[in-house]
Amino acid sequence: MEFPDFGKQCANKDCKQLDFLPVKCDNCHAVFCKDHSRFDSHQCVPIESTNDLKPKLETVWFECSHDSCTLKNPCEMLCPKCNKHYCLAHRHHGCLDELPGKEARKVLREAAKKSKDQFAIAKEEADKKIEASLRQAELQPEKRRMAQQIRLMKLKGKALGDNKIPVVDRVYFTIHPPMKDNKVISPVPLFTSKTWTVGRTIDLFAVRLKIENRNDKSNTPKLRIFKLEDGEHLSNQMDRVIGRMVTDGLIFNGDSLILHYVDATKNPIEIEPEKLEEYKLSSV
Repeated sequence: MEFPDFGKQCANKDCKQLDFLPVKCDNCHAVFCKDHSRFDSHQCVPIESTNDLKPKLETVWFECSHDSCTLKNPCEMLCPKCNKHYCLAHRHHGCLDELPGKEARKVLREAAKKSKDQFAIAKEEADKKIEASLRQAELQPEKRRMAQQIRLMKLKGKALGDNKIPVVDRVYFTIHPPMKDNKVISPVPLFTSKTWTVGRTIDLFAVRLKIENRNDKSNTPKLRIFKLEDGEHLSNQMDRVIGRMVTDGLIFNGDSLILHYVDATKNPIEIEPEKLEEYKLSSV
């Protein structure tokens, strides 16, 4: 059996040997065997390093404010009272000792709150960038699967549900709660069991989201699940099993879904287009 595309021939005119692990030259882009891959082995003029052409950024160093210390750090650590930088060894430099105990504790609390708020803002910005990248990747067939896996990993770390459900049976979703006063509410990561039915899953989600569930009463709006992607109604059959729907490709582990009140007497059951658009915009 022949493998005509297995390996590459060395581009050196005096060699031409078939190499199964060829090396591509960064300059001329030709392919060589390991013996002729160096610049000087195939008479290739090496290109000037682009790193040398780039302006070098100077690292900013912060010198400790303690009189007898010359230590410098790349990260600034400011005292919450005097607002001066101190190294780790001198972070307890007696500044807060000048304050009464109650006032010192207040300064520390305010500094801790400020740091917490700054972290929350930075995390929110990072989450938005990650979400935007995932959405772009999901539009590309070759990256969609990887994006879904990343989204699923993020969900698993913070999803709520019934803790009695075995981990191996859990199916994770990002659930958009019903609108309140015609305003969209932030989505919540939740999980259900692959052995549970649609009806039981809706009951669990309603409890976790603390919303009214009147699915067992007549002449009242019913909670139904829709796909965020296209607004498709998941199922009006409350006895359908979640795991089977995942296996059949009707939904996927990690999907974004909408829990919405509808008139179940209508056929077909659907979510209003303008409301679907609002749900979509809220997740961007």
